[in-house]
Amino acid sequence: MQRITLAGGDLSRFESSGTPDERLLLAFPPDGTEKRSYTVRRWDADALEMDIDFAVHAGGTAALWAARARPGETLGFSTASGWYDPPSDAGWQLLLADMAALPAVSRILEEMPSSDRVHVIAEVTTPEDRQRLVTDAKLTATWLHGSGNGAGSSLLAEAARSWPLPSGPGYVWFAGEAKVSRVVRRWLRHDLGWPADRYDVLGYWRENKEEWVARYEAVREQIEAAADSALAASKDFDSVRDAVDAALDRAGL
Repeated sequence: MQRITLAGGDLSRFESSGTPDERLLLAFPPDGTEKRSYTVRRWDADALEMDIDFAVHAGGTAALWAARARPGETLGFSTASGWYDPPSDAGWQLLLADMAALPAVSRILEEMPSSDRVHVIAEVTTPEDRQRLVTDAKLTATWLHGSGNGAGSSLLAEAARSWPLPSGPGYVWFAGEAKVSRVVRRWLRHDLGWPADRYDVLGYWRENKEEWVARYEAVREQIEAAADSALAASKDFDSVRDAVDAALDRAGL
């Protein structure tokens, strides 16, 4: 991971979402021809400084920009949104992340109070990619090496199902590859029967995105028809999402 600190420019206009997993779009170059979503790793409203952690890898507009970035260069940014929202009665939390979500996990942990109890399952490419997790909370962690992250099949969902859930009400936050997010959400919503306020499941990126988009375009009408049918039945958002997920599964997406 490579950390870039942004300062000056229009950062005086930035308004934090107030959530530790807040994300925004960065535009390379500032005119916005290429946009990528990133976590705000740190925001200092007094100094008007923002840290963004970039995953170093071959290829990719953002990674290349980060590798070559020098003082004086500029980029564009959007408003920020966040999703991390544990219920007030959550006695424990489970955070699930691949490398794209490590910045968000680290910030969530740093902002946790000492009374919280949390377990992290993080999936990285090599043991050297493990990060030091800093928190006042009661923390345990499991690191998965050599899986997911575009290097192979993800083991995050399997590891989550294998982790012994503590007794009492809890909260699960997941961020990672989009297809894995569907597996995790299905486990929480249908296998465990949890209500939607007990988890937030986010697809941060999509493996083989260009190929996926091409395949999606071939079945777009079926996917949209599934969503429209669920909406016409006056179902809630999560039920509509169920219908779309099922249609994606049928299409092999």
